[in-house]
Amino acid sequence: MSTSGWNLQQGTIPFRPLSESEVIRIVNVALSPAKMHTTTYKYAFFKAVLDNLFNVNLESHFLDYDAIALRFTEIYWNLVLNFHLKQMPASQRTAMTAVERKLFEFCQKHGFDHSQKQQIFPFEALRSDLQLEIAKAIRREMLKYVVGAFYKDTEGQLYSFRKEAGGIHFNPHAYAACVKFKTDFEKINYYEWIKYLEKVNKEEDAYALANKLDASTERSNLTPYRQALQQFGQQHCFYCHMGLRQEGAATPVDHCIPWSFVKDDKLWNFVLSCPACNSAKSNTLPAESYLVDMKRRNLSLLNLDLPLVREDFKSYTHSKLEAMYRSALFNGFQSGWKPRTIAALPSYGFGDGGYASVADGE
Repeated sequence: MSTSGWNLQQGTIPFRPLSESEVIRIVNVALSPAKMHTTTYKYAFFKAVLDNLFNVNLESHFLDYDAIALRFTEIYWNLVLNFHLKQMPASQRTAMTAVERKLFEFCQKHGFDHSQKQQIFPFEALRSDLQLEIAKAIRREMLKYVVGAFYKDTEGQLYSFRKEAGGIHFNPHAYAACVKFKTDFEKINYYEWIKYLEKVNKEEDAYALANKLDASTERSNLTPYRQALQQFGQQHCFYCHMGLRQEGAATPVDHCIPWSFVKDDKLWNFVLSCPACNSAKSNTLPAESYLVDMKRRNLSLLNLDLPLVREDFKSYTHSKLEAMYRSALFNGFQSGWKPRTIAALPSYGFGDGGYASVADGE
């Protein structure tokens, strides 16, 4: 990233109207090797931003630093502590980034074994208070070195920021393009990220690196979401309406809009499904009619007084769900999936009273 941008305290150059082609050019240039950088920070930062696109407030185009920092931390936790990937060349003055040092210091403080010979547990397995502790430390490094530099590399047109404020404000034109071309931008980012990691991790090949980058934020334990939906009263498969066995942890939790596109876990995009539907739907979009069911379900789910509901629904709107579906369509995801057989289910399988009524608005 640009050495003249990392120490910026704010970036408030007025946004200009941008065409989609201009946004694509800006992103391509920012991620290219032509922009000076000595670490992988900008790639992890851009991934953290892309993974949070559907957490942006659609009225103000605001995304808070905490959301970005939590994903930024998770990425490095898994890349550094689980996959043991170096993040900068050994020829630099120091062969370890500030983020790596913070991670190792955190592990030493709490007695976690982070030796190079074995993997540490995934970030998601950390207690929530410890996740916040390390994310707070990493956030300081992210604000110090990354936010201003990436702002400068994107010509001050992707977002505005003040380091002492709570987050970034997207240029609305840039935000729309990022949503529309989300998968393409992810591929560009991964491509340049992999090329850089290959240089500093000689034993790694591109295929292995690609898998590790993709796995850096993938959840392996969806138990909290399963428990919330079971507590909500979902007793039938969301798709075929057949009764769910009381299989506990074996009951599949499905991303209605596939994780491979969203790259985020939010309760409002999760449903319980039977194993057959979960397997058959796989990485496709359900038929558009299921969006109506999702809207109704989510409106009713908001009545469940759980911390997970309050947290995950902070930035939810029905229009955001629709936008995510349309964007996945544009990015090439196959749509229209339905189970072969759908049972009659007047209440849609959520509790005894069915859904509350839902308006067409937000």
